[in-house]
Amino acid sequence: MRFSAAIFDLDGTLCDTIGDLRTAMNEMLRQCGLPEVSREVVLSSINTGAREFVRGCLPTALQNDEHMLDRCLAIYKECYLRHYLDSTYAYAGMNELIAELSAAGMKLGVLSNKQDVMTKAIVKALYGYTGFDERAVWGQAFLPHKPDPSAAIYIAGTFCLKPGEIAFIGDSNVDMQTANNAGMHSIGVTWGYRPADVLLAAGAKTLCSTPAELGKFLLGK
Repeated sequence: MRFSAAIFDLDGTLCDTIGDLRTAMNEMLRQCGLPEVSREVVLSSINTGAREFVRGCLPTALQNDEHMLDRCLAIYKECYLRHYLDSTYAYAGMNELIAELSAAGMKLGVLSNKQDVMTKAIVKALYGYTGFDERAVWGQAFLPHKPDPSAAIYIAGTFCLKPGEIAFIGDSNVDMQTANNAGMHSIGVTWGYRPADVLLAAGAKTLCSTPAELGKFLLGK
């Protein structure tokens, strides 16, 4: 194997979550008497945590109103808690990849900017914990969110590994920045929410277009 462990982003890497994110966001906006947003607006606003996600989906005139943002964020969290597994699904080939990596002895974790309780619940529902180390599945909790490297380095500690022994896999510029900030090998996947040029500009060291290609690279085949 090229690496002793791999840390995966969740949204856009392990699973497609956009449908449920948009459902929850638009439910919140309706409750607040605000206009709904398109899939494109949802896509452009994700990756930096729930607060900034909500901010990006509010009308421009309200985006710097922190009091309004607090209110909308609280409602959004309630809405997403009701909808986060309505239509979210694992990308084709990813369950097989996780099983293959686990069987080869690779330690596996997840790091997301999604709320921690939902990150753990989605991983359990779609993948179980047969491949992932439950101690190494983290959403936004007590450490700063990505691209701050603190949580990634914390996960490396649970693996008892140095960052340089770990691949960090994601679909966004935030993930590539996190990997590089943590001293891990950054792998961008192009089946997610950001195009290859964005990943390369953010410092991706490797690009993979399918789970099978990713598996071959990680295992040194």
